[in-house]
Amino acid sequence: MSDEKMKILVIGPSKSGKSCVANFISGTRDTPTVDYKETSPLRILETTVEGVKSNGRSKVGRGTRVTVEIWDVGGNSKFQGCWAACYKSADGIIFVMNPEIRNQEKELEMWHKAFAVPANIPEKHCLIFCHHSSPPENAVGAAAVPTMPNTLRNIRALETSLDFQSDNFKEAFDKLVETIIQSRRDAEEDAQLKLQNDAMNGPLLVGSAKNELS
Repeated sequence: MSDEKMKILVIGPSKSGKSCVANFISGTRDTPTVDYKETSPLRILETTVEGVKSNGRSKVGRGTRVTVEIWDVGGNSKFQGCWAACYKSADGIIFVMNPEIRNQEKELEMWHKAFAVPANIPEKHCLIFCHHSSPPENAVGAAAVPTMPNTLRNIRALETSLDFQSDNFKEAFDKLVETIIQSRRDAEEDAQLKLQNDAMNGPLLVGSAKNELS
């Protein structure tokens, strides 16, 4: 089994449930807490995902073991000066919003522009968690995942909660890790093919130049 490292950001507006999500997917805490404590400005957690499959060839337990750093970034804009350092070398992003707060999905556009765009993180390396930190009143079921702005519509969005109706967001997190690993494999194969093509084409180019001179 090979070992790899990865960095995934958890970002979004204040009081959206980012720390709750980060705690759960890292295994730090599997039950919610009613006490709100602002993340100021950052927490770094760590978890290990075992048996990550690549190209569908590896079975669980025989794939890649990935150590994931989960960067729980404070949602207060006063920490904006730290954001560039946070997204440096990031591999993926989980956006977290509270579906009970009207139009909060529009705030995610700012977070996408501030983090995903400068870090050049593709949509397939992102998730959106519409997270219930308190008992939902209006945003449940299909209504829990609002229509996203155009810049976010190709990112998978899930309804999440530790106490209430929820999609399987730990499974979605593991799938995100798998997708990022597959992208790495694809990039490595592309680079290897380029080297092989360059090696094959190099002598031909030299030979053709000699023919032109003769």
